[in-house]
Amino acid sequence: MIKLTGIEKVYPGTNGAVHALKGINLEVRRGEIFGVIGKSGAGKSTLIRCINMLERPTRGSVVVDGEELTTMSEKNLRERRKKIGMIFQHFNLLSSRTVYENVAFPLELAGKSKTEIAQAVLPLLELVGLADKRDQYPSQLSGGQKQRVGIARALASRPKVLLCDEATSALDPQTTQSILKLLFDINQKLQLTIVLITHEMQVIKEICDRVAVIENGVIIEEGPVLDVFTRPQTATTREFIRTIVNHDLPEFFANTVFSPTPLPDSNLILRLSFIGRTAEEPIIAGMIRRFNVDTSILYGNIDHIKHTPFGTLIVELSGDQAGIQNALNYLRARDLGIEVIGYVARNARAVG
Repeated sequence: MIKLTGIEKVYPGTNGAVHALKGINLEVRRGEIFGVIGKSGAGKSTLIRCINMLERPTRGSVVVDGEELTTMSEKNLRERRKKIGMIFQHFNLLSSRTVYENVAFPLELAGKSKTEIAQAVLPLLELVGLADKRDQYPSQLSGGQKQRVGIARALASRPKVLLCDEATSALDPQTTQSILKLLFDINQKLQLTIVLITHEMQVIKEICDRVAVIENGVIIEEGPVLDVFTRPQTATTREFIRTIVNHDLPEFFANTVFSPTPLPDSNLILRLSFIGRTAEEPIIAGMIRRFNVDTSILYGNIDHIKHTPFGTLIVELSGDQAGIQNALNYLRARDLGIEVIGYVARNARAVG
């Protein structure tokens, strides 16, 4: 649906050129919710504005629904933008217009009749849960209601793509959840392709299918959200994930020296990631029954990534080395993520 190839964006600066984007290659599939996460100044807002050409790339190609946008005239581009809706962090509503009139505004600009506008706007107000607020003004609405108006307005032209620029950053956590649920419902009901940029990993975790991590104008990691959460490849991604999933070792390991290979009379420390079906299976109990190993759970957590169960355990295996190796082989044969943290001398830890 969206294909970015070799996208660069260079701004002139007082101390020389500023390279906001550096050779971005990205594909967003039709009907998916794609997240782009990065810290402030990473280039994510510039990236999303290049998709609808509010920012013209210095170099590179932008293809949306099979059409190359970078070579279009301004007139043709204005027409194509009608199929690319956008919602913003600060809503950008017209304070002198009612909810109905705000949603109708892009249709008025397109020259639609009052009947056509009503036929488009009223179902959208139902969709976003604001049918009873149609005659109210933005000053009478909560932040979440204002964002719902912004979403309805973005959908008024029946776009094929919806761009969300930090759409939940100005909202409290509970309202954020309701807006994310609404975006998910819209994606499902309308088969709308959504690109969502954020600096909050919780947002990515809730509704995105795939995610790209951007840093200093470069995509440093990309993939399905489950893969990125369970097998992060970069320090920046691990830092984002750590805000909602604790991958740190317990404090009592702070001064522990780990060996990558077995030591005489040593225990094995593992980090296990359970995804989907495996999060609900008694894998640890099965391992204990089959092998001569004592197992101590040092840390455990279970959560959901877009409706998929996801669990993390840090465990310590104690026993003879053959038993520990057999237990490790058993775990590796299961559909779960395994990280061998290392071996510790048995007297360095007391297994409970």
